[in-house]
Amino acid sequence: MMETIPILVSLPDKDEEVKGIFSPDAEVILRDIPTELLRDNLNKLCQGVATLLNDIKKVGGFRLKEVTIQVEVNAEGGVELIGTAKVGGKGAITLTFAE
Repeated sequence: MMETIPILVSLPDKDEEVKGIFSPDAEVILRDIPTELLRDNLNKLCQGVATLLNDIKKVGGFRLKEVTIQVEVNAEGGVELIGTAKVGGKGAITLTFAE
């Protein structure tokens, strides 16, 4: 039996493929997401973030010491960056990368 983890997710509308948990009119349900799928998707996201930040060590006279991003898990177990401050915080997974 595959291991799962229960996560509150939003169901997409009929005309949408995926809807995030921050959509105001979304139906939120508890869904068991396979841990292997979450691990793989988080790993891909983290590798992508590492590639983006690879060359950003200094900003002006300052050294970049830490980066914090927020992600959400969709109903299919996908992991998505949260790109707006309007939705930040509610139910998000926060990843902090430090040097």
